[in-house]
Amino acid sequence: MPSGEQDVAIRKRQQIDSSKKTMFFFVAGAAFLAGVALVVSIFLIQQIIFHSKVIATKNGTVSTLHSNISNAKELKDNIRVLETNDALKSVKSSDESSPLQTILDALPAEPNADALGAALQQKFIGAVPGLTLESLTVDAASANEGESTSESAHKFNLSVSGAPDKLKELMERFEKSIRVIEITAMEIQAGDGKVVLNIQGKVPYNPAQTITLENKVVKP
Repeated sequence: MPSGEQDVAIRKRQQIDSSKKTMFFFVAGAAFLAGVALVVSIFLIQQIIFHSKVIATKNGTVSTLHSNISNAKELKDNIRVLETNDALKSVKSSDESSPLQTILDALPAEPNADALGAALQQKFIGAVPGLTLESLTVDAASANEGESTSESAHKFNLSVSGAPDKLKELMERFEKSIRVIEITAMEIQAGDGKVVLNIQGKVPYNPAQTITLENKVVKP
C-alpha cells in the first residue's frame, strides 16, 4: 500500500479512536450527572415529605389549641352557672364558702385517712346523741377493684351501738352527706340490752388531673 494511503488510514483510525474516547467521556459525564440528579431528587422528595409531616403536626397542634380555647370559654360559662346553683348553695359547708367548694368536698383530690376517720367520729357518730362508737378502722387509699378509671377509695369498718331510731338517723346522715360514702355491707346485732350496727364501706377520692406541655420530635 502506498505510504499516502497508509497515512490516510492511520488518521481515520486515530479519528475513530478519538471519537470513541469523546463518546465514552460524554456517556460517563451524562451518567454522572444523571446519578447526581437522581440523588438530589430523592433528597428533595424526602425533604418535601418531612416538611409536610412538620406542617401537618403544627396544624394539628394549632387545631388542638383552638379547641382548648373554645372549651375553656365554655367551661368558664358553666362555672359561672354553677356559682348560682341553688342546690349547691343549700349544702354549702359555711356561708363564706363557694358553691363550687361543695363539688370539691364531695370528691376530694387527695387521700387522707386520718381526716376521714375524724369526720366519721365527729360529723356523723358524734352528731347523733345517744350513739356509742365501738370500733373504727380506716384503711389507706387503694384502687377500686374492677374499675378502669383512676378513682381510688378509703375502705372503712365501723361498729356503733345505740337505739334503733338513733342508728336510723346515722344512716340518714350517711345518705345526705356531701362527701360520697358508699356502704358495701351492713349487719345489725342485738344483745346485752343494746343494738350494734356494723358497717363496711368506702369513701372515694379522685386524684387531680395534671396538664403538661410536651415536645414532639418529627423524624424524616
